[in-house]
This record gives sequence, structure tokens and C-alpha cells, in this order.
Amino acid sequence: MAGQISDSQKLSDAQIIAQVCKGLEQVVRNGRTLDWLRARQSKALASPLHQDLMYGCVRHFLSLQHELSQYLAKPLRNKDHDLQMLLLVGAYQLQFSRRPAHAVVNNTVNACRPLGKPWARGLVNGVLRKMQRNAEHQATTSATNNPQWLIEKITQQYPNDAEAVLRANDQRAPMVLRVNTSKISTADYCSELSSQEIAFSVCEPNEAIVLAKPQPASSLPGWNEGQIAVQELSAQFPANLVLQNIPAAINSPVLFDACCAPGGKLYQLHELLSKRYAAHRLVGNDKNPKRLAETLQIGQRLGHADDSKITLRSADATTPDAISKGTYDVLIVDAPCSGSGTIRRNPDIRLLLQPNQIAEHQSLQLALLFNLWRGLKQGGTLLYSTCSVFDEENDQVIEQFVDEHSEACIQPLQLPFGTATRFGWQMLPSEPNTDGFYYALIQKAHGS
Repeated sequence: MAGQISDSQKLSDAQIIAQVCKGLEQVVRNGRTLDWLRARQSKALASPLHQDLMYGCVRHFLSLQHELSQYLAKPLRNKDHDLQMLLLVGAYQLQFSRRPAHAVVNNTVNACRPLGKPWARGLVNGVLRKMQRNAEHQATTSATNNPQWLIEKITQQYPNDAEAVLRANDQRAPMVLRVNTSKISTADYCSELSSQEIAFSVCEPNEAIVLAKPQPASSLPGWNEGQIAVQELSAQFPANLVLQNIPAAINSPVLFDACCAPGGKLYQLHELLSKRYAAHRLVGNDKNPKRLAETLQIGQRLGHADDSKITLRSADATTPDAISKGTYDVLIVDAPCSGSGTIRRNPDIRLLLQPNQIAEHQSLQLALLFNLWRGLKQGGTLLYSTCSVFDEENDQVIEQFVDEHSEACIQPLQLPFGTATRFGWQMLPSEPNTDGFYYALIQKAHGS
């Protein structure tokens, strides 16, 4: 990351703004995700300044667009969509950055040249100057930053928490670390942070570390040595839930993580299993070979890639060949979903997700459960999870599944954050340190 920052410093602010505008066009006009940009047009996210502008504009896109419409005499032409993005970048900085307003306007105006539209300097200057003069009237609300269908769905499903959830969507997510205790203790790592004057707090589970201020992961002590992983707090619970529900009579558990990429819970679980058992076998599966390769790279940094107890493989977990009958003591199904609980971490979801996609996700989630259930031993446990706050992807999925499987027994859950649902447990992003996550624990009855 340090190299990237150095490279970006060679660019003028106007050049950086122009690169961000091109990235924004991919998201807003072409429906690309921020992950797609990171993989294919990394210049748009090359430095902390790039990232601040990109994520900020996407996070506040709807309210900024509404503000801009009040200062444009007429809509911009389709071929000038890049100027719309440029105005968004300028408006974001005027409203949400600490940069001097005159510098924001000048840098944004100067970005017209690298965009190939020097004729628009007067237009951009005029619009931003008007916004600057009326800054006291530009307060942003959660309602204007969320599409109407999302507001209605959250309000219907969480009448008491809707305002807090929608407001949370506008915030930046906290940066949470998980200590690789096979390399260093949490106490010793906290001492390392303190010695470098990096502010943090410690919370459950497993003494997760929440940084007071996000920073590039590679700049943290012990990163290159694999002492830590960046892993959101909500995603650190599955490993503990699995460990708590392995019967005492099992000495060498066999586990299957059906959708393991990028490997956070997989490697955390491996570390905890290694402390408790002399032997275990953990199969990490993912349909996407590229994501599986990234999982392997993460394992290499953490020091787990060559461990014979972990097997990585790529298969479609909805197909019969993905799993053999009665093979595993534990199944972990971190199902593909809308990601609606991670909007503050992935703000592009709010722009790109469409209501009809939720039913498509539900069909996939059920297909995964119906197929993988065959591979669970009698008395075994399946942990289902999503990073969604939608009931259609959570309780409704589990309800349909247990209705058709008499041997499926729901197990009670109790976690430090969130609340119980009919069939599982729901965390919300309105909690300071958690994303919106759902868990359900299902045991396969003996004699089935």
C-alpha cells in the first residue's frame, strides 16, 4: 500500500479526481461493483485519497445527485456523464471533507482537462460555487441516500430499528482485526499496537480488535508475518459457534465450509480446532476458482497454506458431486446473498441491488441447503449464515428447509450482539461494531 500512496503523490489532485470519475462511471452507469474496480481498474482506488473520494461519492450518491439537480439549469447530455461524476466528486468534498472549499473547487475545475473537457470549466466552477454559498442548506438525510424500495423493506421488517439501520448505511464501517493466535497472543499484539500509538479497543468474540481509525492493513505491525487478519466482527462468530456444537465424543472432527472464500472464518476455525484437537480435517470449498486462489494467498500469509489438515477445492455446492453422503460432522454454509447487512462496508450495494434479486438469492440458498444436507452425518451440525438483514434470505429460508426435513432440529443461539429470531439470530449494522449478519444452527437428528 505504501508504494501505491507514493505513486499517487506523483499525480495532481486533478488527475486523481479524473481517475475517480472514470471509476464512478463504471459503478453508476455500467453497474460494476467496487470489487470489480479493484480487480480491473485499480487506478480508481490506488491511494487513500482515491478511496475516500470513490467510497464517499458512492455512499452519498443519491443525496449528492439530488443536491446537484437543484443547481443545474438543465440535465447534462448523455455524452457528458463524466461531468456529472466530476460534479459529484466536488459536491462530496464540499459537504463531507475538511479540505478548504476554494481548493476543492479549483481542483475539481482543473480535472476538466484530464477528462478531455476543458470547455466545461466554467460550468463546473459555477455549480460548485453555488453549492458552496448555500452549504448551510445541504444537510444529507438517510432517506435520500436509500432507494425507496429499501426504505420500505427495512421499515416493514424492522419498524423499531429502521431509522438506525438506514442511518448506519451512511456511515463508514469500523476496521476490525482478528489475531492469528497460532503466531502471537492477543495481549502481545495489543502491546505492539500500543507501542506504535495505534488506538484500538478489544471486544468479543475472541478479543477482536477494533481500530479507532482505519488504516492500510499492510502498515499494521505483524501484517507481513501473518499475525493478524482483517475480519469484520460479525464474521468472527461462526468459528466459535461451530466449536461449541461439536459433540464431546468426536475426537477428530471433519468439517466442510461450502462457500469459504475469502477464507476468514476458514482459517480462524482451523486455528481454534488446532488448539482443541490433535487431528481434524477441514475442507474449504468455493465455486469461484479465482476467489479460491485469493483464499490460498491469504492462507500463505497466515502460515496455513501448507497445513495438511486444510484442503481447498473448487466445486458448485448445489451439485450432487460436491459432497458425499454422511461424510461430515459439521457443514458451514455462508450462503451468497444480497449483502444488505454490509452496505456501509460495500456502499455500491445500495445502488446496484434490485428487489427481484432477493428471490434469486433465496432460490440459491435453498438449493445449497437441500444439496449439502446429504453430506451431514447423523447428529452433525449445519451452521447457516448470511450477511443480509432481509427475512427472505434468513428466517424464511430456514423455515422452508425445516418444513421439508423432519430430521432438521433448530438449535438455540445466544450471541453478545443482536436478537433472536424465530429460527436463528440477527445482528444489525446499527450496532457500532457489527455488520448485519444472520445465523441459524441446525442439528441432524439421529435415526434419520
